[in-house]
Amino acid sequence: MFTTLSWVDIGLVFSITLASFAFIKTLGRSDMRATEPSVIPLKRQYLFEFDHAGKLVCTNEHARDFLTDLKLVDPDWTCLRDTLKHRFGDLPTCINETETPVLTSLQPFSDIDPMTIEIEQHVDGLSLTMFEREISDFMSHVAVHNVLSTLPNIALVQAVSENAPFPVWQSDKAGKIEWSNAFYKSLARRIDRKNAPLFEITPTQDFEKNAQRISLKDPAHNRTHWFDVTRQSFEDGHLYFATDVHAVVNAETAQRNFVQTLAKTFAHLATGLAIFDRNRQLVLFNPSLFDLTELRPEFLTARPNLFSFFDQLRDNQIMPEPKNYASWRERIADVIFAASDDNFSETWHLPNGLTYRVTGRPHPDGAIAFLFEDISAEISLTRRFREEADVTRSALDTLDHSIAIFNRAGYLQQHNAAMLEFLGQDADQNLINMSVKDITRLCQKTCQPTPAWGEIRNFVSEGLEREAWSANLISKDGQPVELRVAPLASGASLVTLLPNLQSLSLPKVQKSAHRQVRQKPSAVA
Repeated sequence: MFTTLSWVDIGLVFSITLASFAFIKTLGRSDMRATEPSVIPLKRQYLFEFDHAGKLVCTNEHARDFLTDLKLVDPDWTCLRDTLKHRFGDLPTCINETETPVLTSLQPFSDIDPMTIEIEQHVDGLSLTMFEREISDFMSHVAVHNVLSTLPNIALVQAVSENAPFPVWQSDKAGKIEWSNAFYKSLARRIDRKNAPLFEITPTQDFEKNAQRISLKDPAHNRTHWFDVTRQSFEDGHLYFATDVHAVVNAETAQRNFVQTLAKTFAHLATGLAIFDRNRQLVLFNPSLFDLTELRPEFLTARPNLFSFFDQLRDNQIMPEPKNYASWRERIADVIFAASDDNFSETWHLPNGLTYRVTGRPHPDGAIAFLFEDISAEISLTRRFREEADVTRSALDTLDHSIAIFNRAGYLQQHNAAMLEFLGQDADQNLINMSVKDITRLCQKTCQPTPAWGEIRNFVSEGLEREAWSANLISKDGQPVELRVAPLASGASLVTLLPNLQSLSLPKVQKSAHRQVRQKPSAVA
């Protein structure tokens, strides 16, 4: 696995390198001028004396000019050391008192630095002398110091270039490689290209602005390396940098495979799916979207934005026509906002008689998904059920009998107007979903005491093996009332209250003082 550096780090290192080379050339030109008859080479010495406390006690004229030009006012040893440490190494941190003078000569980091240093530590403190090997009136010592103090050691720059954990190489204008770092050479040995260039680069006009992605086959390890190669002009050729993007390519491949898997899964859904990214561009859709929205495949594959998508739906009459077209864009903006908050769900009744349920859902990274479901059959079934329920309710209301139907859970599912009148309730009162216990309590207020109400509660809560039974009741005003209880399908129960007239009486077999049921025939041997 290769280590990836940011382009900021790469640019910093090699910008310093280029600056160093440029400075070498500049000093080279100055050295050439120094050999001209009009420029007389001068030898200068800069003397600084410090006591044991590090205080500057004495300087010569050139040293004072040096400090003045660098805007250093009476610097102590620590200040001068910090000023020179970027140009010279091994400068002592502190001043040591010694009986025997100790003389140390220091060479600059850069070979082009015109200065050398001698440091002598003695009984009175420390003496530092800077020897200027050669100078001309073309470049001042202050300019030299300002440039050299900001440059790293040339050896350090060479070590960074050589040991960079990514391929770096230099070529001439013809493309011949003149220099490459250790990583490039190691990669070239591992990937045998039979004397062919390691990276097959296709020249483009914007190569120096945009990286070019190149793959390398590694037969020894049976894998493929991916690099983003960039080029910079340098002298009479180019510098190349290759960044390992193997992990990025793997992630992109995994993402594409995941999207393809989702597409195959969504292809079998009857629900139309449209997913828009954070920029509101269509990025994924399934075939059902064609059938439901009548949008052309070439329109969807062109990745339209959300506004264009809904505009086309309106043109195809797949969504309700806005009453005010001027506010259409505001309407779409409200739809997008609601979908982003997972708060968008509408039912669209289309001119062709179909009914769609459209739902908006937020997705990670600011994406939005819209689901289109054809609920025409569901709506039609619901309408037919409501119509049948209305017909049944109307039929029950025409009967003089008081009728109540309880479901398996013991709650009132249906009743007629006569039942409301029997219970003394208002005509617009709705007793649906009241429990059998509540209904029987209302019945107790209209009839004289009888254990039949408790038996009704038991009957409604019993299992499937139930038989119809009836009982005679007396109302509060003394009128006879016949109670009939019968099982219905799905565990429901029917309770009927009607006047006890002889013409309406049915033969009954006495089971108890208050309950009559049909007896089961005895077994025949």
